[in-house]
Amino acid sequence: MQKEKILVIDDEDFILQLAKDILTKTNYEVKTISDGNEGIRLLENGKFDLLLTDIRMPDISGLDVIKHVRTANKEIPIIIITGHGTLEIAVNALRLGAQGFILKPFTPVELRAAVADALEKTRLLKENIKLRTLMPLFEFSRDLISQTDPRRLLKLIVETALKEIRADSVSICLINEETGKFELCEERGMSGEMIRDFMDNGVREAAKLISGGKKALISDPGVNLPDGYEGMAPIGDKSQRVYVPLTVRDNIAGILFVGRSSGEHPFSPSEVEFISVLSGQAAAAIENARLYEKLEQSYLSMIVALSGVVEARDSNTDKHMKDIAEYSVAISQRLNLKNEEIENIRRAALLHDLGKICVPDHILMKPDKLSDEEMDIVRKHPLDGARILEAVEPIRDAKNIIRHHHEFFDGSGYPDGLRGEKIPLGARIIAVADAFGAMITDRPYRSALSVNEAVKELREFSGIQFDPQIVEIFISVLRTKGIMGND
Repeated sequence: MQKEKILVIDDEDFILQLAKDILTKTNYEVKTISDGNEGIRLLENGKFDLLLTDIRMPDISGLDVIKHVRTANKEIPIIIITGHGTLEIAVNALRLGAQGFILKPFTPVELRAAVADALEKTRLLKENIKLRTLMPLFEFSRDLISQTDPRRLLKLIVETALKEIRADSVSICLINEETGKFELCEERGMSGEMIRDFMDNGVREAAKLISGGKKALISDPGVNLPDGYEGMAPIGDKSQRVYVPLTVRDNIAGILFVGRSSGEHPFSPSEVEFISVLSGQAAAAIENARLYEKLEQSYLSMIVALSGVVEARDSNTDKHMKDIAEYSVAISQRLNLKNEEIENIRRAALLHDLGKICVPDHILMKPDKLSDEEMDIVRKHPLDGARILEAVEPIRDAKNIIRHHHEFFDGSGYPDGLRGEKIPLGARIIAVADAFGAMITDRPYRSALSVNEAVKELREFSGIQFDPQIVEIFISVLRTKGIMGND
């Protein structure tokens, strides 16, 4: 175990030697100095676990030493050694951040007890601060596990950093897998000018600093840095900046940047450690979200290919699913739905007849009117489609739309007889688009209707089979696309 380092500042050689002998025998590493100003320089350039300082010294007082030390190091425990203990000195020393006093002459027992007590209290305080600092990360980790949408994930990371560290600005840059260049993907607290400057200069600066996976803290010199951080002085301003690489399997995938506009409140070691731990969790979560997105796209491609098998089995519905998807998206956009909802409806539209893969060929391709028994088999295809998607996690949200796309607005549809707004909105949208697509397509048992004839049918069954609002929106879409003229 590494020995704790103690610096003793006193202008009496006897006190320095006595303190060194006692503390060295107690297994501490001890450095002694008789000059207060030299002691301050040692503290700025080296790492010590405890400071013992005399109050009255010829060059600088112990209180002034404490003031200088506390500007750069808020955490080191300080014990005052004095032969002139007064209430005023005690109050002033405590106000400046001292943890205790030892009166001259002191005994070995008194010195060891004071040092052990100060170090133990500091250890407990650091552990408590660290625990309080890391507690939000446990909550954050729980949210990360459940978040697979890359955009929402980046927002969560940025907002967590902004809130927990009380930063002025936070941003995430990721490397574009195709171009190999850094792209600003999410930010908070940055003006348009700051963003331009950051992309022109900041990202380049960060890339150099973190090359090889290094982490960088740009702050006032003398700040105690956690292990693995490279310290840099502010460049042209007093801002505090932390750059941490987002590393995945030893490769840099991006940069997490956290900044404070003023140097008056530098990042504490615990805050920097928080950023470091956050970056590790964020990098893993971003990689997982990317892999999940690729897996989702792979699943979707597979299912769309499967739906193509259905179209290939029924030559009368060739390209039918893609057309219905296009109509459904156009309706959804007119309703100002969120992008996620529109994408979910698009997927459901592409896959709405997926269940027909379970319908035997002699029924699906029958050129004549179907019997009641055959219609019962066909009517199972929404349930079969939903069942197939049940096991495909990335597109499970589309299954309810697929299940209910043959429900009627008056409640007379299938499979569950839902009515009105109890039918999922996506299913009501697809029902209109699907019926229109079917009506303007040739069938073995009838010729295709014209666009105007199909629109007339939609209006006739508006409020019965179809949602009246969706019908009118769809007709407006057809006019806008020039598919039908004004009537």
